[in-house]
Amino acid sequence: MKMAQLRQYIKRNPITIVMGLGIFLFLLRSNIFHTDPKPPPAALPKVTIKEMTAETITTSIQLNGHTAEARRVTLKVKTPGRILSVPITKGQKVEPGQDLIIIDAEDRPARLEEARSRLNQRALEFQAGTKLEAKAFKAQNALAANKAELDSAKSSLAVIEQEIADTHIKAPFKSILEETFIEVGDVVNVGDKVATVIELDPLKIICDISEKDISRINQSTKAQVTLSSLDDKKLDAEVIYISKSADPKTRTYRVEMKARNPDMTIPAGLTARITFPTEKTNGYMISPATISLKDDGTIGVKLIEEEKVTFHPVQVVEARPDGLLISGLPEKISLIVIGGDFVIEGQKVITTLQPSTISEKTT
Repeated sequence: MKMAQLRQYIKRNPITIVMGLGIFLFLLRSNIFHTDPKPPPAALPKVTIKEMTAETITTSIQLNGHTAEARRVTLKVKTPGRILSVPITKGQKVEPGQDLIIIDAEDRPARLEEARSRLNQRALEFQAGTKLEAKAFKAQNALAANKAELDSAKSSLAVIEQEIADTHIKAPFKSILEETFIEVGDVVNVGDKVATVIELDPLKIICDISEKDISRINQSTKAQVTLSSLDDKKLDAEVIYISKSADPKTRTYRVEMKARNPDMTIPAGLTARITFPTEKTNGYMISPATISLKDDGTIGVKLIEEEKVTFHPVQVVEARPDGLLISGLPEKISLIVIGGDFVIEGQKVITTLQPSTISEKTT
C-alpha cells in the first residue's frame, strides 16, 4: 500500500485503527505473549567436614583370652599314716616350706633314736677296728665288715629322717591352697592325693592368635591386658611362649604371657582383653560412619578437594573400639563427616567445619 493511500485509509477509518491498536496492546500484556521466567538455581547440598592431619599411630592386635595359674601342683603322700592335722584352710596363701598337712609320726621318733644309737655304735666299732688293723691285730676283711655296718647304719638313719620329714607335707613354693582331699583322722598310703596348690604370681594369661598375625609377635613382646570383671584393671604382660603347632580345629596358635600379681588377688579364669602393640604407621582414626563404598566394592572416604567432593580409596589397618585406623590418604584432608551419603564426586557443596568452627563457605 502506498503512503498516500495509507494516510487516506487512516482518515477514513480512525475508529478501526484505534480499536486495532487497543486489541494489540491488550494481547501483548496478556498471557498469550507471556513467557515463564527461568527457575532459580537449585540450592547446594550441605555437608559437615573435619580438617585432619595424619598422625603416627601404633597399630596393634586385639585378642581375647583368660587368666590362669602359673603352676598347679597336686601333692601326694610319700609315707603312710593317719592325718594328724591340716593347719591351713583352703584359699589361704602359703609360703615355701610352710606345713599344709601333718601325718602322725607314730613310732618314727623312737626309730630315729634307735638309728642314731646304732650309727654311733657302728662308728665306734669302725674306729677301734681301724686302730687294731694299723697294729696288725685285726684282719682287713674284719675291718671291711665294720665299714659296711657303719654305712648301713648311716643309711638307716637317713631313711628314718626322711620318713619323719615326709610326715610334714609342705608348700613347694609361694602359692594358695586350692583344694584338699583328706580330713583329720583319715589314713593315707603312699601315692594318695592330699592337696592342690596353685601359683598366681606371676599370673599367666593365655590366648590364641591367628596364623596371619603370629609373625607380628615374638617371645618378650609386651602386651597390655584389660580385665573387665575387675573394673577394667590394666596389667602389663610379656610373652613367654608361642606354640609351634596350630590347633587342628581352629588353626590358631596358643600364646602364653606372664604378669605380676604380687598379692595374688587376681584369680585364674578371668576373661582378658589383650592388646599387642606392633608397628607404627601414618594414618587417621575415623568413625565407621564416614566410610563410603563405591559400586565396585572399593572402600574409601569422601573429601573436599579443590572446591569439589572427591572419593579416596583407603586401607583399613585396624578396627578399634573408638573407631577405624585407616591409611592411604594425603598428609592433610578435609573429611566429610556428615552428609556424605547425599553427595557425589565432583559436586559442589556448602561446608560447615567441625567441631568448633561454625563459619560456612560455598565451594
